[in-house]
Amino acid sequence: MDAFWSAYGVDGAAEPAVALVGDGAAGARGGVESMLDIEYVNAGGAGIHSEFWGFAGRAPDDAENEPFMKWLYTLGNTSDAAAPKVFSTSYGEDEDSTSREYADRMNAEFMKAGARGISLLYASGDEGANCEGLARFAPEWPSSSPYVTAVGGTTYAAGGAETAASLSSGGFSARWAMPAWQRDAVGAYVAAGAGVGGLPAARLYNATGRAYPDVAAQAEGYVVVCDGQTLPGVAGTSCATPAFSGVVALLVDRRLAAGKSALGFLNPLLYS
Repeated sequence: MDAFWSAYGVDGAAEPAVALVGDGAAGARGGVESMLDIEYVNAGGAGIHSEFWGFAGRAPDDAENEPFMKWLYTLGNTSDAAAPKVFSTSYGEDEDSTSREYADRMNAEFMKAGARGISLLYASGDEGANCEGLARFAPEWPSSSPYVTAVGGTTYAAGGAETAASLSSGGFSARWAMPAWQRDAVGAYVAAGAGVGGLPAARLYNATGRAYPDVAAQAEGYVVVCDGQTLPGVAGTSCATPAFSGVVALLVDRRLAAGKSALGFLNPLLYS
């Protein structure tokens, strides 16, 4: 079963039972991946009404990939009143494993969601800057899409300093150009890295591509309850993403309660 998690702001009423949406959301026990999403999006966004969206099957262009378009098609056919305002998704694959046509179609749906006031957050991946056996780094997808917010992972070093988690994926898309809203921030980051000799060889990545992740949160040392067992030491950007998404859901909740719009596509706001 492939699962996607969503949460959205309401008026602060008592938390109801989690609703299930999609053909893969019921009839099976949730695994660790699903349970950490449920538990931490509700921990970060306490009191926010939440739903679990799950879809069975695989992508039509690669039998190993997730059925993202089934989810996006369902979202596109859900009314604005019923559609969640924040989605946290912990699944992904290598960017080049998805055909360009399929990725373009997904990007169109991402843009439509953002225009409707829906915020889409994706885990950046847990392979670091992956280039094992490859001539170049392999960007992750959909976190490398210019139309979603990618969440990376941090951890705590000795002395309490917060640093990037070694597992956290990041880098530059090989397909999508760098959006205008992130050029200044990325330019400053690259210049600082080059100044201390901390960047990989230029041949390994596309320095003009969409850079990701956009934000980061704690990604190690999570405790997850799954199938009646308490599992310590769970890690990954799939932990960071629901935790951060819960905070976004609280912000959306406050805006809706004040008669304002939801936040929608987050990145131009974040980078400004």
